[in-house]
Amino acid sequence: MTFTISVLWLSGRSIGAIAMLSGRSNGSIRGIVHRYLSTPRDKMSIEERQAELDRLKRDRRDEGRLADRYFVALQLADTQAPLKPGPSIIGPLSAYQKAKPAAPAPLPEPDARTREGRKEIQRRKQESRHQEKVAAERQAERELGGAVHRGLLGSALEYLHDVGTLADPADKRVDAPRLGGISSKERRKEAGRILRTYMDGCRIGGMSSVDFDRVGTGSNSRLAISAYRLQAIHAVGAIRQMMPERDFSMLEAIVDRDECIWETVPSSQAKTFLYEAIRRALDVVAVFEELMGRSAFAARWGYELPVVKGMDRDEARRVSNSAEQILRQA
Repeated sequence: MTFTISVLWLSGRSIGAIAMLSGRSNGSIRGIVHRYLSTPRDKMSIEERQAELDRLKRDRRDEGRLADRYFVALQLADTQAPLKPGPSIIGPLSAYQKAKPAAPAPLPEPDARTREGRKEIQRRKQESRHQEKVAAERQAERELGGAVHRGLLGSALEYLHDVGTLADPADKRVDAPRLGGISSKERRKEAGRILRTYMDGCRIGGMSSVDFDRVGTGSNSRLAISAYRLQAIHAVGAIRQMMPERDFSMLEAIVDRDECIWETVPSSQAKTFLYEAIRRALDVVAVFEELMGRSAFAARWGYELPVVKGMDRDEARRVSNSAEQILRQA
């Protein structure tokens, strides 16, 4: 990982760009750069950086993963040259999205002593009730997730699979080796579908549970959480612990709400970083579901994932039955 970060830094990439590509924090990238490079980058000429990149290319330690274009020294921008702590140069994804329009100035309060003022007060009350109704409908739609419209408005996950975005860039080359087993894009598509199933399972109540063989009758049995839903909630929580909150929110928008979040990103470079983050987040889900080994993930992304285990079927059933017994005695 040190080799890859050093190449990206010497080629002219910013701290924020390297952090987004590698899945590490900005401080971690700065620490690696400081420890590896004896001379700061802004003190090196472009010829010196190119000579160092040529040396690294001759002694490659990345198993050929980095493309040749990363071994070319680029001209540094004025904002990239200094290596000092501070906010990322690339910044958050919201910096690349379209800016929200400014909120309009509040209207003056109508005069209740005039007829026109009283009409305006009545109109504003009706408008306020309408806005509250629309907000409640949107909130209910968000709580249902994308399950209501899925298949009607299309699926963001399947779209990324069909256009080849879920595949590793190295797998798209003509000379790429053909390995046996599941491909990278099929693995990530399956991981996304499993996560979608878990999210749908979190919404299943006692009256709509697919846990058909669950024992339980009586007026209070429908209040107990089903084993299937409990298992789904625990799985979503475990996956959430294995990745940054930003990555989980991104996956939630794609696989559950079917949002094409890349459409609001005008920069092609930022889209490249976003697609890489999507592939990395889906690989985290694949590791949780044992579709991908931890060593393979570490070799691909350069860091180890925390060990977080999910709740198996038998344990979920025991917890569900215990909750049901407590509710019956209440």
